[in-house]
Amino acid sequence: MLTALAALLGALAVDRLAASADSLPAARRRLRRLATGAAVVLLLGSAAELLVRTQTMVGPGGSLVAGVPVVVARTHFGRIWLARVALIVATGVLALGHGRRPRALALGLAAGVALTTALTGHLADWGDVTPSVGLDWAHVAAASVWTGGLAALALACARGAWPAESLPRIAARFSRLAGLCLLVVLVTGAWNVWVQLPDVAALWTTSYGRVLAGKLALATALVVVGGFNRYSIVARLDARRGRGRGARLFRRARLVLVGPSSSERRRLPSRFAACLTAEAVLAAAVFAATAVLGESVPARHARHAGHAHVAEPTEGVRITMEALHAAGGVPHGWLFTPPAGDARHGREVFRRLQCYACHVVAGEDFPPPTAAGPELTAMGAHHPAGYLAESVMSPNAVIVEGPGYVGPDGRSTMPDYRDSLTVGELVDLVAYLRSLHD
Repeated sequence: MLTALAALLGALAVDRLAASADSLPAARRRLRRLATGAAVVLLLGSAAELLVRTQTMVGPGGSLVAGVPVVVARTHFGRIWLARVALIVATGVLALGHGRRPRALALGLAAGVALTTALTGHLADWGDVTPSVGLDWAHVAAASVWTGGLAALALACARGAWPAESLPRIAARFSRLAGLCLLVVLVTGAWNVWVQLPDVAALWTTSYGRVLAGKLALATALVVVGGFNRYSIVARLDARRGRGRGARLFRRARLVLVGPSSSERRRLPSRFAACLTAEAVLAAAVFAATAVLGESVPARHARHAGHAHVAEPTEGVRITMEALHAAGGVPHGWLFTPPAGDARHGREVFRRLQCYACHVVAGEDFPPPTAAGPELTAMGAHHPAGYLAESVMSPNAVIVEGPGYVGPDGRSTMPDYRDSLTVGELVDLVAYLRSLHD
């Protein structure tokens, strides 16, 4: 999905922003085919994603026919999905147009498709209309234009679709566009890393951090190859860019290491295409790492597993009435501890209340969440039973600041279940939560 989105945005951006002033029928036909093909792949991928989510929600024996309308009409994912499909269809149709205006509109709609990706990502835990979602959208859009544009340029340059006299201008325009996108990616990527990682050590102490470190290494390699292409090849394709400081440094270094070559300039177009292909391959690897991160628990949540809750009493407390009043009405170190419950029945209560709509429980077959909420995997090792019971019945007693915990009104996002639970069901639900361990 991410690769198809990049191909769509990249093809439209190259066509509209890099090649807009040149008449290149063969190259434009390739770019239009790439954009429409990417739109078809996105449409098919979106349909498959809807079916997978619906099948998970209705269970192995449930009806997909009955479940799809419910998911589309009644879930946050369904609303975003509808908007995504409408944008993809409109983008694909407009991408077939021959005028400049339809393709410019298609590029804007493709940016809207990128927004739907941000609205279903980790940073949407804070809510749909937040700076975090805006920055994530900018990150996805800029990365897609940059990396997808590499593949689009490589495809359009194949077998001389662009005349030699046009290539320097187009390469220079895309180089400037890629540089701007890289700046946006670096700024927004730094913000995302700061939000998702509690500290630098999370890069090697959490699964999310290790995948992120691999992605950063691949992205660094991509920047290095892109820098070589920009300052060593593009600079010599376009004589005006060859006067820049970076181009002069690359040129002097090459003269020292390789020496002069009279046939070098004739090979520049093929070397430009080869570098574009190498960059596109690295970009695909970056997208693969991004897809893994999208399905991983963010390090800001994973690090929570490292603490244990306050020890609970294992047997009843015996105390005289005088000592009880002298201690302020409760025994020293007292904790509210619900009686032991039935964890199996508590799991059914969890399912009946549809708690899975906001909370992930790894290893369970619950449907995927459709709204923001903290992950409950290993929750039994994090908090005592009394705290869990209070969180269910009085969620605003303790408000944890952070994504998935607090709504726009500053209160807990947890619904009020006072009229939905009996005391026995509450006890069993807490028993189920206490049973969740790694």
